[in-house]
Amino acid sequence: MLYPILVDDIDNARRMWKAYAKRQFPIYYDTDKHIANEILNQEWKLFKLGRMPALIVVDKNGIIQYAYYGDNMHDIPENDEVLNVLDNINS
Repeated sequence: MLYPILVDDIDNARRMWKAYAKRQFPIYYDTDKHIANEILNQEWKLFKLGRMPALIVVDKNGIIQYAYYGDNMHDIPENDEVLNVLDNINS
């Protein structure tokens, strides 16, 4: 299951849900930044225009199997890398 978490306000989360999730899955929002700051330790950099991307894969037992923290807004893992992680979790 996919659980996107936006550190944003409710209105923008709804726009993202309609535009990108196509109403197929929920997008959660972290308006008080608790999850991003306290749990995921996701960085916010003023000179890089905001919160840095993060991708965390958690297995069915709640164990983090993969964590990727980007250094800039365009720094995200390749799809093949993430799919490989997912394949290895399910095997």
